[in-house]
Amino acid sequence: MITGLIDLIMGAGLQLVLLLLGLFPSIDVASLPLGMPQAARDALSTLNWFVPIGDLVAILTVWIGLVLAVNVALIVQRLVTSVKG
Repeated sequence: MITGLIDLIMGAGLQLVLLLLGLFPSIDVASLPLGMPQAARDALSTLNWFVPIGDLVAILTVWIGLVLAVNVALIVQRLVTSVKG
């Protein structure tokens, strides 16, 4: 009974979001003027020589993954100890 009610609410919410998205006009992102000026591109490429952005992003990704894994392990440990005790 509760599961059916939750499914009904979630389904209605999803349908509402899809209806609202359907009301917006479709926008071609490629036609928007989102290009970076050449001076900014040159500055960022020069900065990349001194600060390796790609390596920093890779390190940050691994760090976030490890922190998330430790937090999940701690939550599982708490659940196991609460069930045992």
